[in-house]
Amino acid sequence: MFKKLKQKLIAGDNIYFFRMFRFAKPHMIPFAIGQFFYSAQGFVFSFAMSVLTGNIMAAMVAGSRDMVMSAVMNFAIMLIVFMVLLGTGLALYIYYRERIMQDVKQLLFRTFMRSGIEEATEGHSGEGVASINTDANTASSVFGQPLTNFLSNIIIVVGAPVVIFSVDWRLGIASTGVGALSFLFQLRFTKPLAEIGTERLAVNAETVKTASNIINGSVTIRAYNTQPKALLTFDKDNGRMRLLDFKRAIIDTWRGTFSLVEIWLSLVVTFAFGGWLVATGRLEFHLLMIVFGMFASFVNAIGSIGGTYAELQVPIAGVKRIFAVLDKGDVLVKDQKEMIKKKAEGYKLTLDDLTFAYQGQEKNALNRLNLEINENELVAFVGESGSGKSTLLRTIIGLYDRDDLGMNIGGVNFNDSTSKDWRENFAYVDQSCKLFDMTIRENIAMGKGGQAETEEIHLASKRAVSHAFITDLVDGYETPCGEKGASLSGGQKQRIAIARALVKKAPILVFDEATSALDTESERSIMETIKDLRFDHTVLIVTHNLHNITTADKIVVLKDGAIVEIGTHAELSGKNGAYSELLSKQERLN
Repeated sequence: MFKKLKQKLIAGDNIYFFRMFRFAKPHMIPFAIGQFFYSAQGFVFSFAMSVLTGNIMAAMVAGSRDMVMSAVMNFAIMLIVFMVLLGTGLALYIYYRERIMQDVKQLLFRTFMRSGIEEATEGHSGEGVASINTDANTASSVFGQPLTNFLSNIIIVVGAPVVIFSVDWRLGIASTGVGALSFLFQLRFTKPLAEIGTERLAVNAETVKTASNIINGSVTIRAYNTQPKALLTFDKDNGRMRLLDFKRAIIDTWRGTFSLVEIWLSLVVTFAFGGWLVATGRLEFHLLMIVFGMFASFVNAIGSIGGTYAELQVPIAGVKRIFAVLDKGDVLVKDQKEMIKKKAEGYKLTLDDLTFAYQGQEKNALNRLNLEINENELVAFVGESGSGKSTLLRTIIGLYDRDDLGMNIGGVNFNDSTSKDWRENFAYVDQSCKLFDMTIRENIAMGKGGQAETEEIHLASKRAVSHAFITDLVDGYETPCGEKGASLSGGQKQRIAIARALVKKAPILVFDEATSALDTESERSIMETIKDLRFDHTVLIVTHNLHNITTADKIVVLKDGAIVEIGTHAELSGKNGAYSELLSKQERLN
């Protein structure tokens, strides 16, 4: 019997509700005590008021002052108990609820940071914000007021009949029967309210995504005068939310109306039956008042239990989205594996039948690549758009977590190294040149985990041809970059990103179109710097400007994820091959 009940409770989406309580496990005892005390206050107060009313009635019938004083004293004692329960329960409940939700948010963020690049970048950025912020806050309702209200109603539903049965078994049977009928009636409203709550959370996430798109693309939207369309898209999502709120209000109104009518009818029937018992001498009047007070709380709890249960279903969608992120963290990640530490012998990079496919894609993005890159070589990767250049660089630096990538550095295989240790060999600058909402100094220092000294930062900036323009700024290196580097030009952002790479002092530097936003003079200066870097580093570069790589030690030509040519500029330009064709195209464009 209990096994079947357990299976029913955890069926469907309810399993996510119970999974959330896993986070309460480290704090279960104090949280459970606080939750119980806080939830029991409704029952204690109802019991105290019912007893007080009954005792006062008995004192009035008997005409005894002593009985009145005794009733008041008993009530005062119960009031003190009530205050202790409420104060203790509320303090424990709030403190540990907040601790639990902070643990959830922290675990969400750690899982996001620990996951592979494909998991981290999967979906929309607005969805990631919604998961860590909105969904976590919504999921807090699992431990929030709806749970307290639900448990409070359950305690009254269980406790009130016990009190009534102890007074009179006949009234106990009558009240329990009425309560059961009322509960079955309330269940009819529970499912549609829960479904609307779940849909509201999904629509809210979609609205956040739409708003994020509009805000991030505000410049483009204004440039193309598409504000009306953007507003229409947002209004459409907002309209769906209004419609759901209207539906919920209608259902909740009918539930509340029927519940109110049901409560009054139940009270009338119970009071009439109790009155008959008093009139026939089978029950004392003051005991009827105790029963009446407890029964009023009982039917009110029955009427509310359906609504509070529906409220508990609302955060399920948010909880599901949270576990969609956390469950990815259960997949074995290279950073979590036990690796055999092996010291690299130099920094020669070898690709041995390197093959890679994106998750969910049957076609390989990289096909059996074989290449040797010696220390202090400058190697350029070229090819048409979509040939796999950026994918190759991101794979080489260990952003994609795979168990079967054929790569090694100094004899240490990628599969025998943690992702963290592997990436320590590289400094990377990509096309976006992502800057954070920090000062210029802090952005550059991130290349060394935020621990770079001022002299190191200045030296790296000078080599990246950025020191001069930084010192010309009013606040110099303390100038805030703004969100996504909004306060800086594209060229300035790229030079700061390059300085961040140089301050790391990694043996292998990787530049993916790192000069694409620079003017001609700055690009020439940066490329001269990059060429000089080969004396201290291995340099891997992807560039759209083939004239920048004429002195490269190796030029690797990619097509459809495969290497089709390898050689120097002099060797490849003399052939009638893929590189020669790329040169011809660029000359025609120029």
